[in-house]
Amino acid sequence: MQYQIIPLEIGSIVDREIFQNGDMEIKCGLVWKLGSVVTNYKPSFIKNYDPDIGICIADIKGANISETYNGEKVIYFSQTVPEAMEEELTDIFYGISRKFSGPYQNIFQDLEWELIRSESFIFGQLDIKEIKDPYLSYK
Repeated sequence: MQYQIIPLEIGSIVDREIFQNGDMEIKCGLVWKLGSVVTNYKPSFIKNYDPDIGICIADIKGANISETYNGEKVIYFSQTVPEAMEEELTDIFYGISRKFSGPYQNIFQDLEWELIRSESFIFGQLDIKEIKDPYLSYK
């Protein structure tokens, strides 16, 4: 049996990466307008789940993001990042830099930003549906 976890609010699935360089930090990634998470295990996290905090998808046994729609890129900087550097890193992140080309993750690391974590989260009110295997119903 498979279980589909569907957020009931738009923008409740997030892919986030955290980069650090000394005392500076970048949090960036995608906020998905719509999507779902699937797992082959009955979700047990729901009894302790807080919709305001959410849960890391890696903490849901066997879960992965199955469908996503209309992702929006977002980037945030710690206050220790100088404004001129923010502008350059933002251009790299959105792929509009005239100076750099390629995936922003590679460029950030080339510029001595260390990838600390890459995580996916789901939060807000959730609907959990059992997905029955259509092949099991035919005998």
